[in-house]
Amino acid sequence: MWLLSTNRAELHYFARHFDADGGYAILSHTWDGDEQSLQEVRAIEVRCRANGTNPRDDPELSPKICECCILAERHGYHWVWIDSCCIDKTSSSELSEAINSMYEWYRASEICYAYLKDVPSDDVVKARDSAFRESRWHSRGWTLQELIAPHSVIFLSVDWCELGNRGDLAELLKEITRIPVGIFTGEDRPAEYGASNRMSWASRRRTTRIEDEAYCLMGLFGVSMPTNYGEGKKAFIRLQNEIMKQDLDMSLFAFGECVDQDEIIQNGIAFDASDGGLDLGNSWRYLLADSPRSFGSTFGYIPSLGQNAKHPYPPLDSTTSGPFDGVELPRATTASYGIKLRLPVATVDGITIAAMLCEGSDRHFGLFLTRDPSGKDPMRPRYFTGQSYSQSTTGSASFLARMCDLGDDLYKLTFNGKPVEASWRTIYIVPTAAHFYSEQVTSPSLALNYNLDSKFHVPLWLTYRFTALQFVVNEVKSTDTTQVLKFVNHSEGRIFVSLGTCTKGQDPDKPPLLWAKVVVMTLVNPSRFTHDCSTDHLDTDSWATRSKVFGDADRSVRLSFMSSMQPPRERLVIHLELFGRVFEEMLRESGISFPSVADLQRPTPRTAAYDATISESQPHTLPQH
Repeated sequence: MWLLSTNRAELHYFARHFDADGGYAILSHTWDGDEQSLQEVRAIEVRCRANGTNPRDDPELSPKICECCILAERHGYHWVWIDSCCIDKTSSSELSEAINSMYEWYRASEICYAYLKDVPSDDVVKARDSAFRESRWHSRGWTLQELIAPHSVIFLSVDWCELGNRGDLAELLKEITRIPVGIFTGEDRPAEYGASNRMSWASRRRTTRIEDEAYCLMGLFGVSMPTNYGEGKKAFIRLQNEIMKQDLDMSLFAFGECVDQDEIIQNGIAFDASDGGLDLGNSWRYLLADSPRSFGSTFGYIPSLGQNAKHPYPPLDSTTSGPFDGVELPRATTASYGIKLRLPVATVDGITIAAMLCEGSDRHFGLFLTRDPSGKDPMRPRYFTGQSYSQSTTGSASFLARMCDLGDDLYKLTFNGKPVEASWRTIYIVPTAAHFYSEQVTSPSLALNYNLDSKFHVPLWLTYRFTALQFVVNEVKSTDTTQVLKFVNHSEGRIFVSLGTCTKGQDPDKPPLLWAKVVVMTLVNPSRFTHDCSTDHLDTDSWATRSKVFGDADRSVRLSFMSSMQPPRERLVIHLELFGRVFEEMLRESGISFPSVADLQRPTPRTAAYDATISESQPHTLPQH
C-alpha cells in the first residue's frame, strides 16, 4: 500500500500495512470533483525535490491532503493513507487489490479522521437540526465500512476542528445510521450480526457507481471477489453468492413485503393459490436481492442466535424433537438450474411456504414460494418467491407479498389461522431476474417498440436510465388500443404510463384519437387502466404543449411527446422527467438526471478536437465516496 509521509506529503510504498513503523492514520471523506491522484501528488513531489522545497507546503497540493498530513503529524503519526492519492488508478490490479483490502486497511489504522466538509466548526452535533445529522458523509456507501472498521474514529469539521469521537457520539450515530451502539463502542463485532442486519445498515446509503453497492460491502461480510466495473447489478448478485458460500444465513433472503397475520383478517386479504399472473419483472419474485436498498427491516437467523433466540434451534436439549420432521440446518448451493436449497417447506390452503428460521419482534417468518411453470425437470421442483393477493379494502388491485408472519411460536407455526406442518425438502429457487429473464431487468424489451402499428416509441436510453435508478421496467398491458408501461422502484415509488387510441364517437373513416396519462403511486398497483376523453386525449387543451405533469409534491412525472425522426414518422417518441421531493433526492444521490425536451432538441455543442497527446493508459475507475 502507498502511504504519505505526514511531514512532507511524499509517497512511500509498503508491501504490508504493518510494515509502517509507528502505524498510520487514515482519512475518510466524501469526494470532491478535484481530488488529486497519485500521479499528481508524485509530480509535485518530484518538482519540490528538484528545487529543495517541502511538497506539503506547495500551493498546488490539495488543501485536504495538506491539512490531513498536518493533523496526523500533530497527533504523532508519521504516515497517513488517503484513498484519492494512495491508489494508482492506472493499474487495474492495484485498484482491485485496494478495494478488496480497504476494510482491513481501515481496521488496521491507528486512527481514522472522518472529514465532514459540510459541517461547520460551531455545529451543535446533537441538536435535532444539526448539520452533523444531515452530513452527506452518513449517506454514502463507502463510508459505512470507514465508520465501522477502524479502532478509533474522530469526526472533523470543514475547518478540521474536532467534533467528537465515535465512542462519545455512539447514541447519536445510532439515531442517524440505525446501527447498534455496541458496534461503535467496540463491545460488539459486525460478524455477530446476521446478513439481514448488516445489509440494512447499507440500505439507505448510495454509491456513484452501481457496482460499488456490492464492492463497498465486501469487507463488512468478510468476502473477496474480483472487481469488474461495467457489470452493473451482477456485482451485488456475486456478493450474495460469496456470502452464501461462507455460512448460510437465511436472513439474506428476508426482504420485501411481509403479510402480518392480523392484516389478513383486518384487510380482507385473499391469496391467489394459482398465482397464474406471474409478474417476472418484479424483483421480489427472485431469491436474491438486486440492491442493499431492499433490506429495510432486520431479521435474526435463529441457528446463529443460539440461546439468544426466543425458541432456540436446533433444540438445546438433544432429546427434544424439532418443529419439523427432523433436525437439520438449511443448506444452499448454486447450480445452473437455480439455487438448490434444503429447507422446511409446507403447503397451507394451496399456498407453498418455506419456514425461514428467522425471527424479528418475537415473530417467526416464512418465504412464499410459487411453482415455476417453465421448470422442465419434474424431479427438481423449481420455484419463484412471492405470492399475489388482493384485499377487500382496495378492490381488485393485485399486490405481491414475499414473506409472511408465521406466529410467535417456532414449534407451533401458523398461517391464516391454520397450522404450518413443514417437512425438509430439496427444492430449487430462481435466483435473479437477470439470470433467467435478463431482458426484463437489464435491458427492458417493450412490445410497443416492436409493434409496427404502435403509435408510440420509448427510447432505449430512457429505459436504461430508469434501470440505473433501480426501477424495474416492463409492459404490463399490450392490446390493440392500450399499452401500459410500469416503472417500479420498491423503495421510492411506482409509475404507470398508459398510452392508447380511442374511437369513441369518432368517424370510422378517420384515424383514432391518441390519449395518454400517468399514475404515480407508492405501493398499490392500479386495478384498471382507463382514460378520460375530456382530459387525456392529446388533442385537448391540457396537452396543448405536448407535455403534462402528473403526481404530487413528493413524486411527480412529466410525460412529453416528440416527433419521431425515423420511420414511421407518425410515431410519437415518449420522454419522461422526474420531480418532487422523493424523486429529486433519489436523482441527487445517484448522480443521474433527465434532460428536458428542450435539451434533447438543442443542437449538440461543439467540442475541442481530440487531443492525441492523451495517454493511452487511461485511469481506471476509483470508488467514489
